[in-house]
Amino acid sequence: MEKKPYLLNVKFLRQLLIVADDLMHFIVAVTLLVCAALILVQTLPNLVHPDIKTLLHVLNDVLLVLIVMELMWPIVRFLKREAFTLNPFLYIGIISCIRRILLIEAEHSMLAQIGGHVMDWSSTWPVLAEMGANVGIILALALSLRVLSARDKSADE
Repeated sequence: MEKKPYLLNVKFLRQLLIVADDLMHFIVAVTLLVCAALILVQTLPNLVHPDIKTLLHVLNDVLLVLIVMELMWPIVRFLKREAFTLNPFLYIGIISCIRRILLIEAEHSMLAQIGGHVMDWSSTWPVLAEMGANVGIILALALSLRVLSARDKSADE
């Protein structure tokens, strides 16, 4: 049986799609880099007159930049044609939870200072519950990282 020729060059179209995909990933990576740089530039003036509120804002922004930069690593690995790994996403989860814990504690402390009164249990337990949930998530993600690194190590051997 004779094969019918394609009307279009499928190999060329496949290459064109791959180039377009790489270009889009590159644009996303550059956009993430620009966003991270803009966040840092925007937060630098807060270091001129440091007080507790502005330092917490700086810390929040710096951790956000770390999250954005971790988002860029899977794209870089894709462009280098390396294997996909979950590690950057686990790092993002850990950094996000740490960022949230720091902000919850800071907000809770500021409310206590501004209010000038001792926080009662009804207003404290939701804060503690959210912080505990974040700690639990951090432990689960750290355990996942440990399992993945042990698996990768055994695969290399």
